[in-house]
Amino acid sequence: MKKVLLTLLLTLLTLSVFSTFLIFKKQSLNKEVLIPKGASSFQIAEILEKEGVIPNKYLFFLYAKLHNKTLKAGVYEFKGQYSTVDIYQKIANGEVKLKLFTIIPGDNLLDIAEKLEKEKILKKEDFIKFVFNKENVRKYGLVGDSFEGYFPPESYRIDENETAQTLTEKFLDIFKKRYLPFKTIIESKDYSDFYKPKISFYEAMIIASLIEKETFVEKEKPLIASVIFNRLKSGMKLDIDPTVIYALRLKNAYNGKLTKEDLKIDSPFNTYKNKGLPPTPICSFSLSSLQAVINPAKTNYFYYVLSKDKNGHVFSESYQEHLKNVKENLKD
Repeated sequence: MKKVLLTLLLTLLTLSVFSTFLIFKKQSLNKEVLIPKGASSFQIAEILEKEGVIPNKYLFFLYAKLHNKTLKAGVYEFKGQYSTVDIYQKIANGEVKLKLFTIIPGDNLLDIAEKLEKEKILKKEDFIKFVFNKENVRKYGLVGDSFEGYFPPESYRIDENETAQTLTEKFLDIFKKRYLPFKTIIESKDYSDFYKPKISFYEAMIIASLIEKETFVEKEKPLIASVIFNRLKSGMKLDIDPTVIYALRLKNAYNGKLTKEDLKIDSPFNTYKNKGLPPTPICSFSLSSLQAVINPAKTNYFYYVLSKDKNGHVFSESYQEHLKNVKENLKD
């Protein structure tokens, strides 16, 4: 009996030593592994063993059960020397592979949604449903009917686990750090010479988005701002094509070309039909566009047309001069 017990103890000790050796033994890896959402600890262990990341799924499973941490889904990159313990800790800490997701100046929420789906980060419909929900906007203490204009141009480090909410919070974090500091400056500025005594920060955001869509030439932005303010102050309609395009896109009715018939679309965003600003921004915008709102040029310009070399715009004070500029610059 003593001999049997001794043999059993030696066997258990050998297994323990061997298991410890396997758990802590490092191996060279160059692997990328997807841990799906909802996978159990044992399912994760099976995936890791199948991918050759760990030597034994049962040892990983037992170690996971002993330490009892939540194993997080996502894409994990293993490059270098790793033991089973290292693998477990990496997944338990959620050290997923991060990728860059870029919003460029002029992207609107629909553009962002399409990019997210194309890059297999999030379904377009899920993102759109969240960001066009007015109640969600209010939850973050913001104004507007959507998050349009609140997601700054930037390259964001994101992972495969992102939801519409987590992405929104990442985008808003940059907005609060870089853009919100201008709120006090704008709302304390006297705009009497340009439009009316005071404008809200949200109105400035809307104007900045219009500027962003109207020109890519940095030095022109204060001039575009002056035209917008001059038209607003005089009671003229803004007649800005991108607002119509935005209205059409919201109705999934834009085919890439703007027609005269399109300018009749019934939408609060249509600045050919409605005076004043559209109800929300129409895209993300760069800080230079917002700064153009803070420091617009003081001019008598009411019109502009794209120059024939397409490197900027030709500005004019009168409609007659504008027609002449149109004729000269839009020749075939």
